[in-house]
Amino acid sequence: MASIKIRSFFIYLIWILIVPINFSLSDTNNVKISSKLLERDMFLNMSKNFSQLSSSAGLINKNKIKKKKVKFRGSIQTKKLYKKYSPSVVYILNPNSESLGTGSVIDKNGMILTNWHVVKDAETLGIWTKSDDPDFLKNEDYYLGKILKQDKESDLAILQVSGLPNNIVPISIGSVSDIEEGDEVFAIGHPEGFTWSFTTGIVSKIRKNFSWKYTNTYQHKATLIQTQTPISPGNSGGPLLDFRGRLVGVNTSSAAANINFAVGVNHVKNLLSKKNNLVLVKENPLNTLMLKEYPNARTQDFNKNGVIDTWYVDINNNNKIDTVFVDDDEDGFVEATLIDDNENGVYEIQVVDDDLDGNYDRAFLDQNEDKKIDVIAYDYDQDGKWDKFEKVS
Repeated sequence: MASIKIRSFFIYLIWILIVPINFSLSDTNNVKISSKLLERDMFLNMSKNFSQLSSSAGLINKNKIKKKKVKFRGSIQTKKLYKKYSPSVVYILNPNSESLGTGSVIDKNGMILTNWHVVKDAETLGIWTKSDDPDFLKNEDYYLGKILKQDKESDLAILQVSGLPNNIVPISIGSVSDIEEGDEVFAIGHPEGFTWSFTTGIVSKIRKNFSWKYTNTYQHKATLIQTQTPISPGNSGGPLLDFRGRLVGVNTSSAAANINFAVGVNHVKNLLSKKNNLVLVKENPLNTLMLKEYPNARTQDFNKNGVIDTWYVDINNNNKIDTVFVDDDEDGFVEATLIDDNENGVYEIQVVDDDLDGNYDRAFLDQNEDKKIDVIAYDYDQDGKWDKFEKVS
């Protein structure tokens, strides 16, 4: 049998019933991810936290709402601009910080531009494209994004997403020199969770080499476009467009009702010219499957070699990590599962596949939750039933 390193932390699976002398792991002999429909409730629930109407939104019966026809007061050109480019704007959810933001598709290969603070500390991001009913995020419009490039100083990041719809028109990159004070500009984003909102305003001032910081965060420095275009939390990372629909800035912060800022697009061009600053030595094939099955999972590169090998999952969807999956040799198969059945931060069960054949061979039990192994169980014939129990003195 090939041996496997047992870590001091625990990975946990769906459920395990502990009985002091005889217990069952009937559902854990198959390490493959179940084929049930992918759960994305965590992402969807997180997004509601950023809407001022989140507490009551779920009580509204959409079928009973009478829609009024509202005359659009903007010009025909403005309406065409929104219709053409709003599908190029995506909704971004950071599962690590549980925060939402906005992004812009800037090329046909799935590159998405956003703010660095939107993707901060995340290894993968939840991405939604605009659906026929933009008031709702749909499973079929969901994608996974990875950070391709980032520049902390200018608060910019570029994501890579595969499989985006072919009908999305990338937003063209303009220039800060194309605009001046008094010009009309437009923003598309998700302020406070109100998806694909469209706002307009004028350029108040272009401030070069401007320094700013968010609360208790890194000090940023860049050319900022100050505008009266209304933006709020959730707009971060979204496009600031000129009247031709060209990207001139990336909305980043708001100081007051009519004092809002976007990072000048010249910094985007500088970032695009840099090499990718996230290099994976190889891709763990299990990562995509795991994140599709458990989109709320937090990932980790425990071996520090650029490959995801650990997934922390909240299976009960109560914002508490209760299961950890480990692929120690990064070959796409789970070798160990740690379970915190009581969700108190102590993993009572660790199940291990010693010979890496896809079946669990041993289980380590911490019955009194003192972080010490009390019982080891063996399944010699790998039939899902434990053949021997051994107390650890």
